[in-house]
Amino acid sequence: MAADPAAPQKYRHIQALMAARMAQQVLRVWRELMNPAKVDASWPAVRAALVPIVQQAREQSAALARAAYGDARRDAGVADGEFDPLGPLPLALKRLESALDVTGPVEFKKAIAAGKTPQEAMDAAAVRMVGSTQYLALEGGRQAMQRSIESDERATGYARVTDSDPCAWCAMLASRGPVYKTAKTAGDPRAGANRYHDHCACQAWPAFTNNEPFIGTAEKLYDDWLQQTRGRGGKHAVNAFRSWWESEGRAAYAAPARPLTSERGT
Repeated sequence: MAADPAAPQKYRHIQALMAARMAQQVLRVWRELMNPAKVDASWPAVRAALVPIVQQAREQSAALARAAYGDARRDAGVADGEFDPLGPLPLALKRLESALDVTGPVEFKKAIAAGKTPQEAMDAAAVRMVGSTQYLALEGGRQAMQRSIESDERATGYARVTDSDPCAWCAMLASRGPVYKTAKTAGDPRAGANRYHDHCACQAWPAFTNNEPFIGTAEKLYDDWLQQTRGRGGKHAVNAFRSWWESEGRAAYAAPARPLTSERGT
């Protein structure tokens, strides 16, 4: 683990700040260039302005991840040989444009058809668009971190680092601790930790020994997982944990301390 125990949360926080800044740009373009009275006519210009914003943010996220991975590796005392952290897979322009189309004009028209006012429809589409664009931007860093961990022979796994209010799925994944390099072969229903969702603020943090400490409140989450899923397995365990989390667990969750810099939800 890094010499600084707060390093995983600092990394998650700086990625969230980057995503929040991108979201402000996305919202500004959407509100200034989109004409709700002429959706189809105004959309091509909006989309053309949004594409480079997301692409640049994705590159920034990847650069942050690669730098953080290198720092974590050095702080863990892994100094034998050189390892160059990997970057993310390319983001296909067609995929990005499709995501923008679905969360922009398509979402706007769906909201209008559902009886929303033009302003309400604009706001509904904005929420969807921010979630989708942040997902694609943060995917750059998440893929860079994941690919580096999988390719680095000295990495033993990774832990999922959550924000202060994770959903049941993210809390469940965080509860497993820093083991995810081999989670698929462990027979645990919490495997597949590289799955994220729109408005998700989680990040992965690498481990370089087989006795890594749990990050933040993950150890408490692990105890809660064992208690809430006792006698259950597979999807039944997942459902039991989710039910407990939404009914009482989430309210009692205390996040690790975060930097004082303001952070808006991602």
